[in-house]
Amino acid sequence: MGTDSIVAAAGAAPFAPWGTAGWTLVGALLGGLLAAVTIPRLLAHPEAVARRRLVSGCAAATGIAVGVLSVRFDGIELVAFGFLSCVGVVLAAIDLVERRLPGRLIVPSFGVLAGLLVLEAAGTGRWGNLLTALVAAFVVALAYLLVALASSGGLGSGDVRFGGLLGMATGWQGWSAVITGTVVAWTGAAAVLLVLHCLGRRPGAIPTGSFLLVGAMVALVTG
Repeated sequence: MGTDSIVAAAGAAPFAPWGTAGWTLVGALLGGLLAAVTIPRLLAHPEAVARRRLVSGCAAATGIAVGVLSVRFDGIELVAFGFLSCVGVVLAAIDLVERRLPGRLIVPSFGVLAGLLVLEAAGTGRWGNLLTALVAAFVVALAYLLVALASSGGLGSGDVRFGGLLGMATGWQGWSAVITGTVVAWTGAAAVLLVLHCLGRRPGAIPTGSFLLVGAMVALVTG
């Protein structure tokens, strides 16, 4: 490395943490705003939960997610996956409270995420990534639909839609990311069920939204 490169790297280094911190703050603000707007409308029984606490939790979780994503992505990719984290955290929160993933939030998110990925493909020429993302969304949603039909209620329609949305995001990174996200998600869910079983609890089914989201985030960051 030449002297000029060393000087440039040394000058840029102090600003790197500020970029991550800034995106963390942006993610927290946007995640909190989305939660404040959508949660009262999407919860079937909003009076049954501490709404302020739920919104604060969504803001914190989204801030962390966007901050981590900013280490790996920038530009339109970061906007796309940051948007996904905002929506995903709200969905996971609703799933934890009411064990459902509202299609009213998931369905429009398909169009927003797809549109952002189209913009990224147009600017970078990564049309192959876009095609893989679209195919992965279909394949994952179909696979989850088959599981839902075979398990007689083990998965709901919200899980199928949310799985497809996350499949689109991880599919942009390639099939290995799709597989990683799926494995991480269901391994985590199985581990929690095992722990509950060891504690003598029989939950029957657990909310899967948070596991699906974490699996996708891990796949995106490591893919």
